[in-house]
Amino acid sequence: MASEKIVSDERLYDYLRTYTKSIKLSAPKFHITEGTNKGDNYVSLVCRATIEGIAEDGEDEKIQLILKTTRTLDTDEMLTSSRVTDMFQRELFFYKEVLPIFKETLKDRGGIIDRFPILYDVSEESNKEILMLEDLTPQGFVMATSKILDYPHLSLALRCLGEFHAYSFITRVADPISFEKLKMKEHLFTQKLYDNSEDKQKNMLKVLIDVIFQALANEDKHYIERYQRFLENMMSNMIDAVDGKAAEPYAVVNHGDSWTNNMLFKYDQENNPCDLRFIDLQICRYASPVLDIVYMLFCCCTQETRSKYFDQVIDEYYEALSRCIERAGYDPNILFPYEVLIQHLTKFGKYAAGMATYTIHIFTNNNEIEIKDTYDSGILQERIENDSFYKSMLRDTFKDLIDRNYI
Repeated sequence: MASEKIVSDERLYDYLRTYTKSIKLSAPKFHITEGTNKGDNYVSLVCRATIEGIAEDGEDEKIQLILKTTRTLDTDEMLTSSRVTDMFQRELFFYKEVLPIFKETLKDRGGIIDRFPILYDVSEESNKEILMLEDLTPQGFVMATSKILDYPHLSLALRCLGEFHAYSFITRVADPISFEKLKMKEHLFTQKLYDNSEDKQKNMLKVLIDVIFQALANEDKHYIERYQRFLENMMSNMIDAVDGKAAEPYAVVNHGDSWTNNMLFKYDQENNPCDLRFIDLQICRYASPVLDIVYMLFCCCTQETRSKYFDQVIDEYYEALSRCIERAGYDPNILFPYEVLIQHLTKFGKYAAGMATYTIHIFTNNNEIEIKDTYDSGILQERIENDSFYKSMLRDTFKDLIDRNYI
C-alpha cells in the first residue's frame, strides 16, 4: 500500500467539513493521506481519510473513509477533463442506479453478494467531483502485492465476476423494465472520441504499438502479420467489441476495468485469497461478459498461468455464474448457455488485444515510474531492451491471442 503521504488539497478538507456538519459531528479533526502508489492510478486521486470528532450523544467517534476525486495533477496527455468527468459520472451511475436495481431485483431471489464499497456521499461540482466511499482496510481488504494474477487470485476474481455478471442475467428476466436502465451507452471506445483525439494521444498509441512489434520481432512472421491485420481496423474492432447490441441477448453490466489494482483481496491464515471486493467502476459498460474475462486473462496473467489454468478458470467462472442464477430460480442453460460463453470468447476476444496494447506497459510497471511517464518513448524503448518480464508479457500475450484465433 501507499506510504503515509499527507494530502494538502484544500477542497477535500472543505468537503469533509461540510460532511461533518451534515452528520452533526462536532470538533472534527481530519487526517488525509494518499491512498495509492504513484503508479497505480492516473484518472483519479484516491485518498484515505480519517475523521475524529464528537457525536451527538457526546461519545468520541472515528470514521475511516476513501475519498476519490478527479486529479489536480497534469494528466491532459492521456485524458481530457471532459472524459474524466464522464468516467466519474459513470461510476456514480453504477452506485446510484445499477447496484440498487440489482439489490431490489434479487432481494427475494437469493440476494446479492455485495462486492463493492458503500457509497456514503458525493460532490458533483464540475471539475471538483468527489466520491466518499467505505474504507475496506479495517475489514482486512488490501491490494495484492503483485499486479500479475497467479491462479489463486485469478480463480477467486473470475468466480466473483461470475456472480456479478449473473445479476444482469437474472434482472433481464425478472425485471425487464429496470433492466433497460442498465443499458449504458459506451463512453470510452467511440468513433467520435477517437476522431477528436489529440495528436499527442495518437502518437502515444503509435509508441505502444511499436514496442509490441519489437517484442514479436524474433517470432514467426505470421504473428507480426496477424497483429498488423488487427491494427488496420483496431478502433472499429474495439467499438464493435464493446457494443452491447452485438452481444444480445447475453449482454451484461461489465466492471469494465477488471485488472488487479481494481480488486481488493482478503487473505486467510495461510495467506490464501479468500474474499474480494471490486473497486473503480468508472469504465463499467453494457457488453458481453467475456470482455471482463479476457481483459483479466490476457492483460493481468502470464502465459504460463493461461496455459495451465485457462479452461479451468473459465469453468469456475461459469459454475459460479450458474449457481447464482439457479439460486434465483432460473436456468443458466437458458439465460447464458456454456456454448455461448465459448462462442463469445472467440467473437469478442479481440477486445483483449486492444486492451493489452493500451495497458500492459502500465500493469508491468514496478511503481517507480509515474503513470504519465510510462508512455514516454524513451522509457518504453529502455524497458523493451532491458526489462525481460515486460517484453515477455507483450510477446506471450499477443502470441497467445493469435494462437487462439482471437485476432
